[in-house]
Amino acid sequence: MNGQFFKNSLHGEGAHFDTAKVFDGVDWQEAGDKTGDFPHSIWELLFHMNYWQDYMLDLLNGQTPKSQNPDEESWPHTPSPESEDEWDSAIAYFLKGLEEAEQESTKDLLEKVVPGREDTRGDCLQTIVLHNTYHAGQVVFARKIKGDWPPTERES
Repeated sequence: MNGQFFKNSLHGEGAHFDTAKVFDGVDWQEAGDKTGDFPHSIWELLFHMNYWQDYMLDLLNGQTPKSQNPDEESWPHTPSPESEDEWDSAIAYFLKGLEEAEQESTKDLLEKVVPGREDTRGDCLQTIVLHNTYHAGQVVFARKIKGDWPPTERES
């Protein structure tokens, strides 16, 4: 695997809809809706994706994540964003994280980046790709249930 593989994978190229665009056209007030028995709102999924993407980027940057309880902290306490600004900021943060991961993919993928562990840069990037892909699929499914998929041409 090489850096181009990860860059393409971060966006689902050749496999699925661009991960960076799954939130396009989602209204902030609808982001907290849960339809049917679907367990998470789109807001909850975005929050969770941001948390873990940030966690892995910290590892890639040689930082120790500060979390004491990531399983609990990685989900928001409310199913909806409190404002349009919070929603827009969360999407911008997610996209910024994708860009940071892309930059990491240009570096030595075999470099061990987690002190005291065998994790390489490639391992951490693979975790970001797989985790984001899984939850992006959930976002698409939630939007399909609500009749809000695919985004209109203007949105994507």
